[in-house]
Amino acid sequence: MARLSRAGLGLACFTLLTGCPELHHVEVRMKAGSSAGAESGGEGTAAAAVAGYGNLHGVISFEGDVPAVKKLFSAGDASVKDSAICAVGDGIDEVLVVNPANKGIANAVIFLEKAPATIKPELATPPKEPAIFDQKACRFFPRVVAFRIGQPLMVLSDDPIPHNTHTDPKRNSTFNQTISPNDRKGVECRYTKPEATPVKVVCDYHAWMKAYHFPVDHPYFAVTDADGKFKIDGLPAGKHTFNVWHESASGGFLERKIVVEIAVDGDTEKNLSYAPAKFAAVPAPLPAVAYERLRQGGEIQVTQREKH
Repeated sequence: MARLSRAGLGLACFTLLTGCPELHHVEVRMKAGSSAGAESGGEGTAAAAVAGYGNLHGVISFEGDVPAVKKLFSAGDASVKDSAICAVGDGIDEVLVVNPANKGIANAVIFLEKAPATIKPELATPPKEPAIFDQKACRFFPRVVAFRIGQPLMVLSDDPIPHNTHTDPKRNSTFNQTISPNDRKGVECRYTKPEATPVKVVCDYHAWMKAYHFPVDHPYFAVTDADGKFKIDGLPAGKHTFNVWHESASGGFLERKIVVEIAVDGDTEKNLSYAPAKFAAVPAPLPAVAYERLRQGGEIQVTQREKH
């Protein structure tokens, strides 16, 4: 004879009749399948079978008149540091880039608020192919790079001058290193913990250079392209909670707690638009002047500073 009772925390009780004349009551406590599942961006508190998977796509756009493009410096400006390389063209402020054709916002990040209890098996393992963070004509490419924890991030340079890549994470060690001229092999920048928001990156040699790294512990995120478009594949079917981040938004977020229901084996569309008031925190561009190297000789040594 066997009786099974199940509680929400995975408590199972079995009453067994053995060859002995007495009843033995055995209590088994089972842990939930994943600690992340209890705080998932999707509905539910533990890993469980899902009905299927679906995709999310859409456009993040700007409401109202497209903001004017701000110029940091003009091509050929000799006052710009390393002007022969850095001022071959106009220096454009990329804090807020809006496509005039469709008002799409580039470099916004939409991501699942928390790792779901279930990840599509094909997406469970982080990619082995590295994410690339490059430097060309004294600009970082891409402006925002998002990647998985466990996926290599390689910092490269296509410029014939030294650059410095300097991160300011909240949970990871600071990366602060000179990148050699024309380094196409790259230097690995390691993140071992996910960050709640993208990490600011600067070049201490060229103060207008700025970008963001976003290490994530799941595969459900996307950075909008030049048209403001995004696509996230392989989401478990059901309701999920997303956040939208942009560097020029007040507090960093354009919107939080966006609930979207993902259809099974289909494509769910979610378009988002934001008024100019959401971008009130756009900073004034840095002046383009000749910056001195941080210390004689122009070298910056690697430092590791743990964040807790």
